[in-house]
Amino acid sequence: MLGAAEGRFEHLAMSATVPIGRLRFDPDRLVLYDGTEVVPLAPLPAQVLAKLVHANGEVIDAISLRQSLWGDAAVEERNLNQQMYVLRRVLRRDPQIAIENVPRRGYRLVVTSLVAVPATRTRLRIQWAGAFAAVVISAVFIAASGRVPMQTSSSPPVDRDLALASYLSTSEGPGNLDDAARYYRALIAKAPNEAAGYGGLAFVDAKIAIGATGDDRAQSFEAARMEAAAALRRDPNESNALTALGIVASVDEHRNDLAKQFFDAAVGADPTAESPRAWRGKFRLSIGDFRGAGCDFRTVSLDVPTSGSAVGLYGEWLVLDRDYSGATAVLSQALDLGYHPGFTRYWLARSYYERGLDTQALRLSNEILALYPGEASALALRLRVETSLGEKKAALADLDQIEKIRDPNRYDAIALASAEIAMGNKSEALEALRTFETSNQVGLDDIARIRTDPDFDSLRTGFNQIVSL
Repeated sequence: MLGAAEGRFEHLAMSATVPIGRLRFDPDRLVLYDGTEVVPLAPLPAQVLAKLVHANGEVIDAISLRQSLWGDAAVEERNLNQQMYVLRRVLRRDPQIAIENVPRRGYRLVVTSLVAVPATRTRLRIQWAGAFAAVVISAVFIAASGRVPMQTSSSPPVDRDLALASYLSTSEGPGNLDDAARYYRALIAKAPNEAAGYGGLAFVDAKIAIGATGDDRAQSFEAARMEAAAALRRDPNESNALTALGIVASVDEHRNDLAKQFFDAAVGADPTAESPRAWRGKFRLSIGDFRGAGCDFRTVSLDVPTSGSAVGLYGEWLVLDRDYSGATAVLSQALDLGYHPGFTRYWLARSYYERGLDTQALRLSNEILALYPGEASALALRLRVETSLGEKKAALADLDQIEKIRDPNRYDAIALASAEIAMGNKSEALEALRTFETSNQVGLDDIARIRTDPDFDSLRTGFNQIVSL
């Protein structure tokens, strides 16, 4: 469900950063760095940080912050409080950094000196002048020469390429995978003997293959195999390469025993990384290890609590586990973190629907369709709500829209089967799934849905079972 131009790539490479304690922040790209690592930071908290940075250490009032995030829309005070909470959690990485609440005035960003002072601790404003002077000089240099100035950061260009590529390969957004591939290729050109570039490129190509069809799918899987092999020749513990081979073995080769070895090795190589554990969780769901998958998703959400994708995956699992109240709370948090607006709203709407909150589920379904017109999964969910409300004519219209999707990149057999079940057409639902199974387009998420999704309870002999096709 819902699953770059050269100029954009060049723009990414030219972004300047501002020091905040030991961290660095790119106010144009809204990317926060801790050394060479890109720190997970959702869009709304990142915009708050940008406003605080541009305030140059001065107090910025709450009204201005709310307007910068939501414009003239009426939002509750707690919405801004939530973004501040998330941002403060992220900035805990450096105990020098704090967001100071100034009573009846607003907020300001400060850096606290770690030098002991009798009976107090001295608060120092960030030295913004030098940082912004560097940005201005850099911009003048670019305008005059058309070239990117020499990197002045303590991190070498190779580390910066790796950090941005890793960030883009695991985040949602149009063109993000293409941009990540460009950075990984640049990394390979600069450091051909290092494993990270090849492993990252293998992971990107494996993800591209899952969303592709026909020859494009086959070629992307083959590229992932070759790139992963190149990475493992250089480093047998390269976690991205091992994750990519796990995806290839499970989705393309249907060799679950081999896939398990790869995913376990990937997690063992980098236990705190988000991608290896998240993908092992998806794989575990697909083979029926429901509790093991939940353990992986919960661990990732705790290890990376500011990652909307990690929190969102755990929320999805809670829906499949029939813990709808828990899912509502977790998915609401993922939505606040700014994670993929379609994915998060879909599963949040599912949790509302399963709790009998049809009005909320219908509202979110319509929001998804406003963002992604004709999205089959949102149409199927809205159809279910309409059926529950007795709106048969509207439900039939949505079913008609789903059945008319002929684009193989937009066709969604899972959504069609769900809609047919809601309309009482179990045989048509089974036929849709049979056709899907023979198309060679079935992925880990699809198998997991058929095994565990409440929508398919009527087609299974029990929970966590494959539908008998």
